[in-house]
Formats: sequence, C-alpha cells, structure tokens
Amino acid sequence: MNALIEPRQAGESVFTSLGRAKALIEGRDFDSAALVYFQLLDAELTTPLRGEVLTNLGAALCVLARGQKGAAAQTQLDQARDLLVKALPCRQRAQAPAAWATTRANLALVHLARYELSGNSDELLSAHLALDGIEAALRHTDEVGLRDWVAAIRDQLLELRERRGKRR
Repeated sequence: MNALIEPRQAGESVFTSLGRAKALIEGRDFDSAALVYFQLLDAELTTPLRGEVLTNLGAALCVLARGQKGAAAQTQLDQARDLLVKALPCRQRAQAPAAWATTRANLALVHLARYELSGNSDELLSAHLALDGIEAALRHTDEVGLRDWVAAIRDQLLELRERRGKRR
C-alpha cells in the first residue's frame, strides 16, 4: 500500500484528490488510486465529475483484475463493469463525446478481460456493442489518441473473432 493514501482531509478538495489519484495511476499504483476513487464516491460530486470518478475507478479495477485469476479477478471485473455502466448516464454523447467514448472504451476492455477469463463469447459481443458509435462520435473531433485507442481495441476484438472462427 502506498503511503500517499490517507483518508481525504476535510480541507482537501475533490480536485486535489482527483489529482492525487491521477498521479497514482501514472505511477502505476492502481490499488492506491482505486482507494482514492472509492473515497471520492462519498463526496458531493457534479454529474460529470461522478462519471469521471466512476470511469477511472472501473478502469483501475480492470487493470488490477488482469493481474489476477479466478474468482478474485471475476469479482473485480464484475465491479468494474457495474461502475462503468453507472458512469454512462453521467457522460452523455451529445454533451461530452470524448468522455462518453472513454467510458464505453473502458467498458469494452472490461468485457474483453471477462472473455479472456471465462471464454464466454457473449463478452466479445458485449465489447463490440460497447464500442458502437464511438468512431462516429469522435469523427469531427481532434481526439486522435482516443480514436486510435478505440481502433486498437476494435482490432483486438476482430482478431479474437477471426481466431475463434478458424478453430471451428
């Protein structure tokens, strides 16, 4: 556990906590970042900020689950999926297309991780569905990195589908 994690001080702003969590993510300390994000869920947050926290927490839990196996990984992936689904109404496509796309791309990654853990092909379909509409939503934005990330996820899903088809 990282020494930077302590309960949010009464005087510490939500933005300070968010900055701390982002620094932990950049330092690849996903456990500590997840704790900060869990604490932030108890704070008064605007709807867009709640969506950001839910998305980042879901992504952190997905990364943590990928380093585990069995029931522990499944539990974290279930929790990550549930958090990302809760984030979707907070991140509307029309108001914030990049935030919407980020949440949906992370949801696709969770479904991909669930597929890798369980082998259930329904998870691949769910991952594809999570990506639906992202390319169109980002087409007229300058979010090149996000578009490339989504394309890479889509390519990985297509490759898995092709491999599954060859095995039959």
